[in-house]
Amino acid sequence: MVMTDSNNESKNGKDLPHQNHEEITHTSTPSVLSELQIHSTEVGEIAEMPNYEHLSTSAVLHYCKHKILRPYLRLLGVMGLRPTSSDETDHFSRYCILTNFHTFQVAVFMCIGYILQYMACFRRDRGFCYKLLPLELQIVPNVSKEWMHESVCFGNVIFSHIIPSLLHLIAYLYTVYLFRIKEHEQLQNLMERAFLLSSNPIHRGNQKKLVRILWLFIALSVVWMIVAFITVNIMMAQGVILFQWLEHSPYQVKIILKILLIVCTLWHDMVQGTIITSYCLQGQLLIAHLYFLRGKLLQHTLPPIDWMKEISEFKKLLKYFNNDLGPAVSIYTVINLSWATAGTIWLLQYNDDETENNPVTYIGIINVILWILISIVPFIQAARLTTACSMIQSIGHEVRIRPFVYESTPGEDLDTILLYTSSLKMCARLFRIPVTGRYLCLLLTVASITILTLGQCQIL
Repeated sequence: MVMTDSNNESKNGKDLPHQNHEEITHTSTPSVLSELQIHSTEVGEIAEMPNYEHLSTSAVLHYCKHKILRPYLRLLGVMGLRPTSSDETDHFSRYCILTNFHTFQVAVFMCIGYILQYMACFRRDRGFCYKLLPLELQIVPNVSKEWMHESVCFGNVIFSHIIPSLLHLIAYLYTVYLFRIKEHEQLQNLMERAFLLSSNPIHRGNQKKLVRILWLFIALSVVWMIVAFITVNIMMAQGVILFQWLEHSPYQVKIILKILLIVCTLWHDMVQGTIITSYCLQGQLLIAHLYFLRGKLLQHTLPPIDWMKEISEFKKLLKYFNNDLGPAVSIYTVINLSWATAGTIWLLQYNDDETENNPVTYIGIINVILWILISIVPFIQAARLTTACSMIQSIGHEVRIRPFVYESTPGEDLDTILLYTSSLKMCARLFRIPVTGRYLCLLLTVASITILTLGQCQIL
C-alpha cells in the first residue's frame, strides 16, 4: 500500500507539471482573431504558433478579410473605384445608384481640378509658371494698359495641361471599369488564395508577415501623398496665384478657388497613388503566392498534381495582372515620367526664358523626386515578380535532387515535375514588355553614365 501510494504520488507529480505547462501554453498564446468575436463553431483561431495541420480555412479567410481586405476595399470605395461594401447583389438597387453617383462625383471633381490647374497656370512638373507679354506687343497702340501687365501661362497648353489631364482621367475611368465591372472580385480572390496558401507548417506567422508587408505599401503611399500635399501648399505660399478670367473677382472667391485647387490636386494624387498601390499589392500577393507554392512543393505538403493546378490558377492571376491592371499603371507611368523628365530639364535650367521668373528651389527638387519615385515603383515590383517566376522555373531541379522528402516518389513523377517547371514561361510585363532586374540595372547604369558625362562636359 505504501509503495502504491508513493507510485501514485510520483505519477501525479509527473503529470501536474505537464498539465500546468499545457495550461500555461494555452493561456499565453493569444488568438489573433479574438477581437472578431466569431460565433460559428466551425471557425478556428489563428494563434501565435497554431497547429497548421488542423487550421480552419474559415479562420484564415476571416483573418484575411478583417486585417487587410475589408479596410482596403473601403479605401477603394472612397476613391470611387469600388462599392464600399462587397456584399452587393442587386445591380439595380438604391445602394448601387448611390455608389455610381459617388463615382460620377469623383470624376467631376477631378475635372474641376484639371480646369483650375489650367486657370492658375499650375504645372505638376514645376509648379506655377507665368510669363509676361513680350515688349513688342506692349507698344502696339491697340493693346490696352491692363493687358500690358497681364501674365499668361508658360508652355504649350496642349502638352502641359490637356493631354496629361485626359490621360489621367482615362486611366481612372479604365480602373473603375476594371474594378467594378470586368474583374470586380479579382483582388479578393487573389488575396484569399495567398492567405490560404500561407498556412505552411515550415514557416510560422506567414499571415501576419504578409499583412505587415501589404500595410507597409499602403503606408508608403500615404507618406507620398502627404509629401505631395505639403509641396503643393508651399508652392502656393511662395508666390502670387492668378486665375485666368477671374483676375478681378472678389478676394473671397480667390480664396475659395485656391482651397479648391489644393483639394482637387490632393485628390488627383490620392486616386493615382491608390491605383499604383493596388498594383503593388497585387504584385506582392503574387510574389507571396509563388513562394508559398515553392515551400509546399519542396516539403512535399502538396501533391505534385495539385501543385500544378495551383500554378495554372496563378498563371490566370498573372495574366490579369499584366494584361488588365498593367495598362492603367502604364498610363500613369507615362504621365509621371513625362513630369519627372520635364521637371529635371527645368531644374537644369535649360529653359532660359523663364528662369528669372521661376527660380529653382528645394521644393521644385522635392517635387521632381516625388514623380521619379512613383514612376519607378511599378517597375521595381514587376522586376521582383519576374524574379519569383524565374525561381519557380528552376525549382524542378531542387525537387529532383532532394534525398529525403521525395525518396519514396517514383522517378517518373519527379521527371514530370522537372519538365513542367522548366517549360513554364511567366514574367511580369509593363507596356507589354517583360520587366526584369537586369533591365532596370541597365537603365540605371545608362542614366548614371549620361549624367556623369554631361557633368564632365560642363553641360549641367
